[in-house]
Amino acid sequence: MPIHKKTISILIAGLMLAPALCCAADYLEEEVTPRVKKIYLEPERTLYEKGDFNFLAAVTMGYDNNAFLDSRRDGGAYTQEFLSASFASPIWRRSEFFFDYELMNLVYADFPKLDMIRNAIHTGLEHRLNKDITLSGGYGFDVIEYYHTGTDDYIEQIIDLKFKQTLPHKMFHSLRYDGSYRNYAKRYNRSGNGEVGTKKRDDVRNTFTYEVGKFFEKDMLKFNFEYYNNNSDEKYLNYYDYDSFRFGASLTHLFTKKLFGYLSASRQIRDYRTRTLINDAGCKQEDKTYLMTAALFYSVNKALSFGLNYTYRQNRSNEPGERYSGSLTSLSAYYRF
Repeated sequence: MPIHKKTISILIAGLMLAPALCCAADYLEEEVTPRVKKIYLEPERTLYEKGDFNFLAAVTMGYDNNAFLDSRRDGGAYTQEFLSASFASPIWRRSEFFFDYELMNLVYADFPKLDMIRNAIHTGLEHRLNKDITLSGGYGFDVIEYYHTGTDDYIEQIIDLKFKQTLPHKMFHSLRYDGSYRNYAKRYNRSGNGEVGTKKRDDVRNTFTYEVGKFFEKDMLKFNFEYYNNNSDEKYLNYYDYDSFRFGASLTHLFTKKLFGYLSASRQIRDYRTRTLINDAGCKQEDKTYLMTAALFYSVNKALSFGLNYTYRQNRSNEPGERYSGSLTSLSAYYRF
């Protein structure tokens, strides 16, 4: 999986003019009179006309053996539909405007409380400083709605900045910042003594992500580190205030031109700043979450492909009620147009 690099060359030409001594009578009038040159310019194309559209539709059917992520381990089948549309268009020599839209619908056969729909947009600019360095920034708007409950519905606004650089020996790395503001539609804050108030919950999150990877002939290996802090205006034990540290790695391998595999593993640590244990008020809660994924993808042609995915997750916590494990097994069909 080689990296193809474009090289840019600039050609500079000079023209030297030598004066000629001659008599005016030696020239015809039409030869000494400046001629009018007519220049025909193509009409300026609009941003829409210069742009390129890409669409992806996917359907996933799977089984979740711990749908509520708790010790009860209630499992059930689910179906997920996904649609994305992206538009990109050059606006300057090395700059590009982009706009993305995503729609996701999730339905559980036995747990209607988990049925949800997500609408998200993301727009921004990407600028290439040179052949190796790219800067980008954007704004996102995300809406999550649960069909039958609404307790966890929220609207999230996100700004992001990203630096990406191509390194020698087919390597690359990137650094990204995301700042988000999440407003819950029907979840109200609790006061310091636990009484439910009239103000709706708001969360602010700052996320920093670093990735470094390398391309091989048939593989791509990548390592990542993510830190974010979540700050909520929930007063009761500052229940949703915590720091998160996540370390991960992934490997993509091409078996053939049509078949490739994917493996990933990560470990996340969440340190709650004030939330204490139910049975020990002098100790703060700490969670360690492990996530492992294995997948196979097969491309029938440029438009149609299929994927088989297995994901295992486990949460270890010093709070007994927060301990759980479970897995997701799914089969997906993807169509690009």
